[in-house]
Amino acid sequence: MKLNTLLKYSLVLSIASIGFTSCTSSGDNAGIEYAPNMYRSQAYEPFTQDHLSEYNPYGMTMRLPVRGTIARGQGGYLYPHANTGDGYEASASYASWVPSTEKNVREGERLYTINCQQCHGKSGGNDGAIFKSKKMPGPSWPNYQSEYIQTIPQGKIYHTITYGKGLMGSHAAMLTPEERWKVISYVKELSVGKENFKYAEEVSSVNINNGDANLHNSGDNTGSAVGEFTPEMQTKVKSFATRILFQGLPKRKELKNSSFAVLDELAEMLKANPNARLKIIGNTGATLTEAGAETLGMDRASTVKAYLISKGVNAAKLNAQSAGNDKMDGNIVDAEARSENRNVELILY
Repeated sequence: MKLNTLLKYSLVLSIASIGFTSCTSSGDNAGIEYAPNMYRSQAYEPFTQDHLSEYNPYGMTMRLPVRGTIARGQGGYLYPHANTGDGYEASASYASWVPSTEKNVREGERLYTINCQQCHGKSGGNDGAIFKSKKMPGPSWPNYQSEYIQTIPQGKIYHTITYGKGLMGSHAAMLTPEERWKVISYVKELSVGKENFKYAEEVSSVNINNGDANLHNSGDNTGSAVGEFTPEMQTKVKSFATRILFQGLPKRKELKNSSFAVLDELAEMLKANPNARLKIIGNTGATLTEAGAETLGMDRASTVKAYLISKGVNAAKLNAQSAGNDKMDGNIVDAEARSENRNVELILY
C-alpha cells in the first residue's frame, strides 16, 4: 500500500512538474501563450523568405517592382548618368527643373546648414568644423567664391551630390532630387553674392483638376489657349507626337533614333513654360489582347516620360496614360500603318 501510494504521489508530482515546466519559455520554446497570433503574425513579414518556386526563385515575400516601372512620385529620382568619369562629364548638360526662386534658395540655405556647413562652412569658405579639425583635407579650390564654383555647370554639382566625388560621399540618402537643386541654387548664390544672384520669378500654382478639366479635345488642333499656351503651341506639340515613334518586335518599348531630337525640342518647350503640363498617351498599333495593349501603351508613355525627366522636365508636369489599341488609325493588317501607330499622343493642359 505504501509503495502504491508513493507511486501515485510521484506520478501526480511529475505531471505537475511537467506542466509548470512547459509554461516556462526557454530557447526557441515560447511556452504557453495567450493569443499567440499577437506575438507571431500569420501574415508574411516584409523581407522574410518564402518558399522558392518557378515564379519566385529567390523566395522573397516582398517582390521586386516590375522592370521599367516608376513608383508614383518617384520620377524625379530617374538620373541618366552613371557614376563614371564619362557620366560626370555628360552631367554638365543635366538641367534643373526646380526654379531658383528666392523661396527655393532660402530652403536650400536651410538644407545646406544641415548637410554641408560642417565641412564647407557657413559662407562656403571650406572652413567648417570638420575641415578645421584637419581630420579631413579640404578640396583643392579655396572657397565657393572661386571661379571654379562660379562657372561649374549645375548638372555636375548635382552629379557630385548624388554619387559623391573624391572624399565627399554621396548625399542622395539625405537629399531628395528636388532638395539637391535647392541646395545647388544656394551654392550658386553664395558664389556670386546675394546682390548679384538672379532669382527666378515666383510662379503661382494652377488648379488643373487632376489634368482632365482643362484638356483640349485631342482631335482639335485649333483649340483656345490655356493659360499662356497658344493654339500654335498646341498644334506644334501634337505634331511632335506623329514623329515620336517606337520600334517593332522585339523592342516594342524602345524609341526609334529619330525620336530623340523631337523629344529634346519638346523638353526645352516644357522647361521654358513653367505652367505647362503634358498628358502622354501611349498607343500600340498592334493586334494584342486588351490587357497586353494596355500594358504596352503604358510602357511607351512611361518611356517618353522618363526621357523627358532625364532632360530636366519636372516629373510632376507629366502624366502618362495608355490608349492601347483604341487610337489605331488605318488598316490594322498593314505593316506601314502599324508602324505609324507605334507612337504617343501629346496634349498640353
